[in-house]
Amino acid sequence: MDFSALDKKTSDSFAKQRNMLKKLAKGHTMHCETCKGVLTLNLQTEQPGKGIVRCAKGCTDIVLELA
Repeated sequence: MDFSALDKKTSDSFAKQRNMLKKLAKGHTMHCETCKGVLTLNLQTEQPGKGIVRCAKGCTDIVLELA
């Protein structure tokens, strides 16, 4: 079975999310691809070592593992 297409899609998705996180961390305004709402980056969550990126509607909801 050829996994090269899946590997490329996964790699592209990771790179896209990494770049989004870099921009949010620098204070840039990013928008949700689904609802076009503003994404927020919260690094001071109730769970130690976790961060969250999300839009107001919840379309985008990414939990980050902080090291």
